[in-house]
Amino acid sequence: MLGLRVQTFSLPKGGYRPEEYEDAWAYDVAATRLALADGAADSFESRLWAQALVQAFIHAPPLPQREALLTWLDTPIQVWKQGIHWERLPWYAEEKARRGAFATLLGVTFMWPEAECPEAVGAVVQWQAMAVGDACLFQVRGADLVAGFPVAQAADFGTTPALLSTRLDYSHCSLEALGTCAGECIAGDLFVLATDALAAWFLGQVEAGEHPWQRLLALTDDTFAALVATLRQEGAMRNDDVTLVVGWVIEDMAEPQSDAQ
Repeated sequence: MLGLRVQTFSLPKGGYRPEEYEDAWAYDVAATRLALADGAADSFESRLWAQALVQAFIHAPPLPQREALLTWLDTPIQVWKQGIHWERLPWYAEEKARRGAFATLLGVTFMWPEAECPEAVGAVVQWQAMAVGDACLFQVRGADLVAGFPVAQAADFGTTPALLSTRLDYSHCSLEALGTCAGECIAGDLFVLATDALAAWFLGQVEAGEHPWQRLLALTDDTFAALVATLRQEGAMRNDDVTLVVGWVIEDMAEPQSDAQ
């Protein structure tokens, strides 16, 4: 039976404390869904908002349509509101809170075959993804990048990506940039989900004829931290929160797994 073995890595901006990290990631018990969000640093409680978004996607992903997504946002908005001690906020923080929190969102769903399905071993599995903003998904098969979504070129990364907000009026406009993608995977495929700083480096390497995914295999927390530090020092990656989710499509999936941050 096919399944996804998942490994995750995350770091705050250089010079920042771990509690100042504002990205979020999550995946469900069967690795059927993966989600990644990047909280906007200048918005109020963006880490809480990013966490609410990924958890909502894992629990019940929206239909990839503008009106359906606007309705779906009600749940993470309420989670965000309930996580704030409004009565303790000074007036200036309360004013910033009213302006809302903002984050990108990337979510992917895999349609794994049932264990009792006779075609389960060696099956081709469908996947579909949706994104608002510039967190990216890359699918690698052998020595080839077979899918990159939603950003196509390293030069396309900017400073003002589309963002989902706790303010529905803002999100209504942002959903003009809602993107969707779908594909197939087989055993041996690699999926890389990355927030924008790492994704921009990844695409730049691909455009230079390199295979950047090879540097992301067999990582540990220490080697990931060393790689990010090196890329930042070399100017190859800008200083931002960095999140990496790596998934390997394998046969004979053993233990179910789930996690989130």
